[in-house]
Amino acid sequence: MTAETDPYVAAEPAPDGRHLRVTLASGRTLTLSCTVPVEGVLRLREAGTSGAPEYGTPLLAGLPDTPAELTRVPEGTRISGPGVEALWDGGQGLTCGAYRRFADPEADTVPFRAGYRPPTAEHPAGCWVETIHLAPDAAVYGGGESYQGINLRGRHRQLRNTEESRAAGRAAAYLNIPLLWSDAGWGLYAHTGGTVEADLGATHSEAASVEIGGDTLDLFLITGDAPGILRRYLALTGRPRALPEWAYGVWMSRSSYFTAEEVVRTVDELRAADCPVDVIHVDEWLEESVLHDASWSTGPDRSRFPKGWTAPLRDRGVRTSLWINPYVTRGSPLADRLGDLGYLVRDAAGRPVSAADNENVLVVDFTNARARAWWSDRLAHTLKDEGNAAVLADFGEEIPDAAVFADGTTGTERRNSYGLIYQDAVRETGLATRPGDFVAIARSGTAGSQRDPAHWAGDLPSTWSGLVSTLRALLSMSLSGASLVTHDAGGYWTPASYRAAIAQRATMAPYGTPTDVEPELYGRWAQWAVFSPITRFHGVGRREPTVYPEPVRSAVIAACRLRHRLRPYLAESAAAELPLMRPMPLAHPGDRAARDADLQYLLGPDVLVAPILEPGGRRLLWAPPGEWTPLLGCPPLTGPGWHEVHCTPDQFPAFVRTERGIAAVLRD
Repeated sequence: MTAETDPYVAAEPAPDGRHLRVTLASGRTLTLSCTVPVEGVLRLREAGTSGAPEYGTPLLAGLPDTPAELTRVPEGTRISGPGVEALWDGGQGLTCGAYRRFADPEADTVPFRAGYRPPTAEHPAGCWVETIHLAPDAAVYGGGESYQGINLRGRHRQLRNTEESRAAGRAAAYLNIPLLWSDAGWGLYAHTGGTVEADLGATHSEAASVEIGGDTLDLFLITGDAPGILRRYLALTGRPRALPEWAYGVWMSRSSYFTAEEVVRTVDELRAADCPVDVIHVDEWLEESVLHDASWSTGPDRSRFPKGWTAPLRDRGVRTSLWINPYVTRGSPLADRLGDLGYLVRDAAGRPVSAADNENVLVVDFTNARARAWWSDRLAHTLKDEGNAAVLADFGEEIPDAAVFADGTTGTERRNSYGLIYQDAVRETGLATRPGDFVAIARSGTAGSQRDPAHWAGDLPSTWSGLVSTLRALLSMSLSGASLVTHDAGGYWTPASYRAAIAQRATMAPYGTPTDVEPELYGRWAQWAVFSPITRFHGVGRREPTVYPEPVRSAVIAACRLRHRLRPYLAESAAAELPLMRPMPLAHPGDRAARDADLQYLLGPDVLVAPILEPGGRRLLWAPPGEWTPLLGCPPLTGPGWHEVHCTPDQFPAFVRTERGIAAVLRD
């Protein structure tokens, strides 16, 4: 953060009475359009601009931009509309409900000034700066994925999609959303596909500064309590589409099964143990290697996955998921052909540009209509030829700043929104090819990505700290409007199993994958997965419960059977206005005890979940008001209040509202 801002010094209604004319200290003036697209939401946008670049896939849903009423008053300019009462005092000061920008002279006492920060040698891109007064005891949420906890106050966040390379607990994340909101009653959504820098009380305890990259200002100020803010944000950026009920069952996978015969045998072993499987996922189905090449440059390896290989799985009632991504290997025949056709993202000199973290892969340009059509045909052919009903749409985070897209946008503008246009192509193709019977799970994304569920938390380590980081990430994504989130049950990797996975790619030989997760950790992570929006086992080691010792084996299988009965409840709950995973500040806004219970949540409206986060089975949790009946063997609870529970391996802290009854959430 810097103080080199050209600050606002004046604001008044323009002569037409419909716009706000704002002057900066440099003498620069801009004309702002003030509209109310959703009740309780004020949009401030530079008139005559469209906001964020949006080829084919807008970040925003199509909503009317109802003009606000501008009135000159002694204090400045009043801006009003349905659910909106705002005042721009003529200088720095702007209030909109609980949103309060620092006004002079108080603005002189904080290290941030609202206005425009022009490009400098240190910061080559310009940005707009917002300053927000942080109420003394207010929390700040949102921002997308956060491995460090849901309350962002006191932290600095760079909302920039980043390939986290199997780390945990750090500030960077795969999926960032430029929505920040406070339980004080305000929200800020920056309409951008690029990076946003947020200092949320890190430099000054009572001040937040939000820097929005780009020369065009397009800002939404949202009022309301926690549920109201998220409902209004989702009205702006889009509700998630409905998933088929089978998506809420058990997804089994590891990285990877290496032959069709190994996949079928795994399903049969699980079924023989009475462990349900709705979907089985395969990473290494291509002639190239996922771990070695991180690209989709070849077709299927027919020596390992012969044509028609998914038919035996369909006969068993199991759907198949396959790994894909939007990159091709530099120097491959496909990359050379796509480069000649102009289907790859380029640099300013017109040369295909690599992903920022991997010089060996090139990026498909989804802003090129012909490139998108080619890629969609390719995916449609795969869905028809392989018979898979789902894909893991991996990668899409590391778009280099120097990239230039076919529509003229740059990598700086597209850093976060590339994942959105990639996932839109996946969704459109999948549903056209398999109407009502297609699901994609993705890792990257930004505002609007929640329309194409689901998203997983990335490649976290198979450790207890990895489990906690994963839980924090899912809770934070949920508080950022991502309705359907998931994770790798058991964690993705250990150092030993990752080395073994790399070595195994030399032969792609089946049946050599190790069991790599400490049994107690595996059991607790798997139990939590059963009470997550999507239950998905995955990792470079084995993740099937049948290969783990008792009592973990039986405990996980029993939990998976329970999950099977939860599917109708989850499908119904996902259709509601709020995310399926509801952290306590969202489920019980304004309750300080609920706010402190920041590592638990409601799954839908009626199931309380408090994952076990340390060895030993102990968990301190907060029970909301009412009576709570256990779903996996714990004693019943009465709320409101804190309880310490001690769980044996077959028990887990998951409860249903007693007045609703177990039958309301578990169905045969």
